[in-house]
Amino acid sequence: MGFTDQPSVPRRGRRPATEGTSGASRPTMAMVAARVGVSKQTVHYALNSPDRLSPTTLRRVLKVVDELGYRPNQAARSLRTQSPRAVGFRLLPTTEGQSGGVWASYLYELSVAAHRADHAVFCHPAATDEEEIQVIQEIFSTNTVDCFVITSTQDHDPRITFLRERGIPFVSFGRPWGHPMSDTWWVDVDGAAGTEQAVDHLTERGHRRIAYLGWDGRNGFGDDRESGWRRAMRSHGFSTRDLAVRGPDEISTGRELAGRLLDRKTPPTGFVCVSDTIAIGALRACHERGLAAGRDVGVVGFDDSVGAHFVDPGLTSLAQPLELVARHTMRLLLDRLKDPDAKAEQVLLRPTLVVRESTVPQ
Repeated sequence: MGFTDQPSVPRRGRRPATEGTSGASRPTMAMVAARVGVSKQTVHYALNSPDRLSPTTLRRVLKVVDELGYRPNQAARSLRTQSPRAVGFRLLPTTEGQSGGVWASYLYELSVAAHRADHAVFCHPAATDEEEIQVIQEIFSTNTVDCFVITSTQDHDPRITFLRERGIPFVSFGRPWGHPMSDTWWVDVDGAAGTEQAVDHLTERGHRRIAYLGWDGRNGFGDDRESGWRRAMRSHGFSTRDLAVRGPDEISTGRELAGRLLDRKTPPTGFVCVSDTIAIGALRACHERGLAAGRDVGVVGFDDSVGAHFVDPGLTSLAQPLELVARHTMRLLLDRLKDPDAKAEQVLLRPTLVVRESTVPQ
């Protein structure tokens, strides 16, 4: 946490708590934390931001601080006596060929939720996870922010490992794939439940051969969404054989993947897509073959992005409840800051199917 410690001055009538056979050693924040059974960050909050701790935890920490005679270096302490009341958030670079809009909408909702909690959102650009880790180190050590929101989580995410090892407060929007789910604070949208809704909707529209257009590589979000499609297909007694294809998250990919399936002797009549970007490409493939989306072929996207609203025909898509996600994110951050040793909490929310002309022609 960037603190240095000074030797304590024994109080009158009290034996110094730092005596040892090899000479005196100064009490440290780590010694206090170990004695109480909490993190060093909790000790820091007890000394600098007591309002963040529960009364019980605060009393326990201060009791041991007094017993050990621990005194932090005042110069170092002054660097963090005032909480910045700011949340760190990474701005991702814009990728050409994607429908976009989800992260911008989430950032807006997070900013609103933070403002209501008397906090600000400090945005920092980072092109890679490694660069984000470097930025996190810098802005946290200089007291620019006191917590972070992590997005676009991936399998065995190095950012989560870094933050957990150093006890830096954070909440992830997205499950910590490959890490213990119950030990991390996170909010996520149930992608599997969403794609199940998509299959059910297409089934109600009379479709039986429903393909899945997904992302390539290991991707927790993509795997989760594909699992919902497979589960729903099995529940309806439909085959999934040779109906799942994958590629990069680009409109051209959706166009190529859907076109490949539509050119088969027995093509699918419905598409469940991992994203709106892929789905918009699928709409193009249908149009190029003279197929009317909504009448001949049903196409469902995911994210209800800006592109879903303006593409022609309008794209049926699964909307993530971003306002609710942001409110829960901020609530968890405040709980995390108030009691760093509290049991981690997780929130899983359901998306909503927004029906447009790509599955139900007007």
